[in-house]
Amino acid sequence: MCIVAYVRECGTVSGFTLIELVVAMLILAIAGLGVTYALSLGLRHQSDALWQSKAVALGESYMEEILARRYDEHSPVGGVPPCSPATTACAAAGAFDDGEARAAFDDVDDYDGLVEQPPLDANGIPRSGYDSYRVAVSVEYPTAAQVGALGLDAATDAKLVTVTVSTPEGGSMAFGAIRGNF
Repeated sequence: MCIVAYVRECGTVSGFTLIELVVAMLILAIAGLGVTYALSLGLRHQSDALWQSKAVALGESYMEEILARRYDEHSPVGGVPPCSPATTACAAAGAFDDGEARAAFDDVDDYDGLVEQPPLDANGIPRSGYDSYRVAVSVEYPTAAQVGALGLDAATDAKLVTVTVSTPEGGSMAFGAIRGNF
């Protein structure tokens, strides 16, 4: 019985030829390259879920902070009565910036144009673990088409709030909400 790596005929054992060795090494090299590429791709993106979950938590935190504020500078605390032409007119879209410092933001439109890197909490303290993140906020009245789609009576009945969180890897996530006039 002949049990050897390569047998030409029983009883005579011979090794591999140089060509066979080169072909085997070439096949192993190509297979190794494919495995290495697959592993590097997986390792390169292994932290994506962490970046994304932190971005979601940061976006939700900003959104909760913003939506907890009054609708408008002219809205009373509690929101009743809402600002309207019959009571006190709502701020014009171009007049959202009333010059307040971040710690004194008291209504939704104060956040319009806010850009923070690193992100800060409501007290102006940098958020731990978010040094490389960037947050940008946009607040605007809906367009005429959006007013109809949302079933609003007027553009001043709602504000569209968009919080965009940029991650350290270069990705970004946008979070949107509609703040009603109440």
